[in-house]
Amino acid sequence: MNKPASLRAHLAKAIPELQRNPESLLVFVEEGSLISTAQTSESFELRYRLSLVLVDFVGDANRLFLAVLRWAALHQNELLANPDRRGDIAFEVDVIDHERADVEIRIPLTERIGVETLPNGENSITPWPEPRFDAQSWTNFGMVP
Repeated sequence: MNKPASLRAHLAKAIPELQRNPESLLVFVEEGSLISTAQTSESFELRYRLSLVLVDFVGDANRLFLAVLRWAALHQNELLANPDRRGDIAFEVDVIDHERADVEIRIPLTERIGVETLPNGENSITPWPEPRFDAQSWTNFGMVP
């Protein structure tokens, strides 16, 4: 699974509080499913919910949410482009005091994994890239590719 580490790295760059205190970000992979079509290809898909928990977060939650949306635009774009999926990124906030909160963000993710049998009999296992946003989708989200 590549997406949890990718999102963690993205948030570490985007959120100054995480640069100062990276251990305050906890990442969990939950409710995972392994999907195979049982066809001639052994390629498969991983489906899971990524749960990010920021402990004692003192930053601007809106900056955090924007960073998550920007990452999703590149790495799980149907969550933004598909009107039926736009509410799938969920969050909860536990307000600790007037400065700190615990923030949990839940994101449903998929990763497609290609499997090819090489001539020597070994398997080449490669994560497939995400489908690209079309130009109109980027414009609708207010971003430039």
